[in-house]
This record gives sequence, structure tokens and C-alpha cells, in this order.
Amino acid sequence: MDDMRPQWGLCLAIAVSLVLAACGGTREGDAESGDEPAAAGGDAAPAAADGSAALRCPPKVRAELSGPDIIGIRIGMSADEALATTRCALGEDADVKAGDRWLERVETHGVELGTQTFTVRKGEHRPCNFQREWQECEGGLKWEHVDEIVTVATPGAPGKETALGVWRTQTFREGAMPPVQALLDALASKYGPPQITETSDKPRGYAAGHRDLEWVFDRAGHPLAEANPMFSRCRGAVHAYKGNTSARWNDGCGLNIRARVLPSGNNPGLAMELGSAMLHQGELFAQVEAMQAELQQLGQARRESEVQQAQEAGDVRL
Repeated sequence: MDDMRPQWGLCLAIAVSLVLAACGGTREGDAESGDEPAAAGGDAAPAAADGSAALRCPPKVRAELSGPDIIGIRIGMSADEALATTRCALGEDADVKAGDRWLERVETHGVELGTQTFTVRKGEHRPCNFQREWQECEGGLKWEHVDEIVTVATPGAPGKETALGVWRTQTFREGAMPPVQALLDALASKYGPPQITETSDKPRGYAAGHRDLEWVFDRAGHPLAEANPMFSRCRGAVHAYKGNTSARWNDGCGLNIRARVLPSGNNPGLAMELGSAMLHQGELFAQVEAMQAELQQLGQARRESEVQQAQEAGDVRL
């Protein structure tokens, strides 16, 4: 985001601009079932799901992609485009973990899925001492401090994995916490005035309350008015709570953006954490429907091919 004031302002402005720019799902009416998104092609250079591919920044992404972003990640990016964008934002040495399942319930029909979600994390870590710290080890690493973590949901049939949900959490260290109001101003500057705001000064853990913001858009990208009957149906699709990458979606709804700023318990004027999330409900609904249909077709084609091969292998004799 980009908003700040005098002198130390330049450094802080850069920080806030990075702050802002820079699993499971549920379809409404299907309560706890998961679903997937639609196609996303693109000519971005393939990015290995484990982050091992050579990184070229800025990443190559399709110019026609537009709309709000989180650190440059936009709805509709291919998995490769989204991963390259995330790695460029967090740095080549950031830790990458990919998964082949994001939706809680999806019938694959025996089809092997590609990258359905990935998480990129940067911070301070060291090799783990498995004898003493085995419960805290993650991929052989013991994380001393996670500065930033980004998770992207990229559901889709093979070759059509598409970024349709993004979650980002930044945890600021002592001495590097930006002003709470600066973050709120930067968020409003980036996404426009939020339709929903919630303020709490009730201490929780190390935080002195929270500041929650939510933006709700229709399919055409226009902010939904609270008087619109669709508003209550479309709000609350995602959360910006740390570690919460769940989602729900309705056909007919558009983009949802959430943000949560946690003031520091030591100084409520400074932010200790910023969470943000973005999800397009209508695009996700369409992608899930298309994915389910394509997986069914691919599975049926595979079964028919296996039967044909078995028939050609020789006569059956009893």
C-alpha cells in the first residue's frame, strides 16, 4: 500500500506499500463441500510447484489481467503466474509448499490433480533439532519468526489451475511496526471505502483488539450497496484471520476482500499484524462446476481406454 507522512515517512511508506501491495472451501447450499474454479491459461514461464524453478522478476503474466490484487496476485492468474508473482514478492529464498487438494470434497474420478494450493513463507528459520524440537519441525526447519505468509488457492482440472483465493498475513517485529491508522488509510486507498468496518479494543493475546474491514462487490466489479438483497448473501466469503484459509461461495456474487489489523498490546497505535484475503465467489463457483464436469469426462475416458487395452491384450478364455 502506499500512504504515509513526513521524513521516516519514506521508509514507512515503502513498508506500508509492501504491506498492502504486496485450506478448504465450501459452496453455499453445499454446506461443507468443496469446489473448484475455471480455466486460466497464460504464457507465464512454468514455475515448479516446490519453488525450485529459476525465478525471473518481474514475472511474466498476462497483460489483460486486472482488478484488485494482493502483492500483485490477481484473480484469474494461472497457478504458474500466481506462484511466480508470490515468489518475486517474498524473495527467491522464501519457503514454498504446494498441495494437490484444496477443496474438501471433490470427486477426482481417478484423475491426478495438479497444484490446487500453495503457500509461500518468509522469515527467520534454522535447521531443526529433531531430538528436542520434533513437534515444532516443519520440513526440517524450525521457524523463529514468520514475517510473511501467503496462501493461494488454485483449484482446477489438469492444466486449468486458476488463482481464485488469496490469503496473506504479515507479522511485524518490534521496532518495525507501522502505525495502525497508516495501514487503515492505505487499505482504503487501495480498495476504496469498505462497506463494513468493525473495531474492538478488547485485548486478546498480545493484541490490543482488532480493526476489521470488508469490501463486497457484484459480478461486474461494482461495490454492493447494503440495501441490495445480494449484500447479506455475498458478504463474509473469506476471513483475514491468521491461519484461516477457508472460504464459502455463492453463484451470482463477485469479489470479496477482507482485512484485519491487530494493534500491539504494548502500543495500540502500532500494528503488530496485518491479515488480508481476497476471493471471487462467482468465478470460483463456475470453476468448480467446470472442474467437476471435466474430471468426470477424463475419468470416463480413462476407464474406457483401459477396457479397450484389455480387449486388445487377448481373448478371454474360460
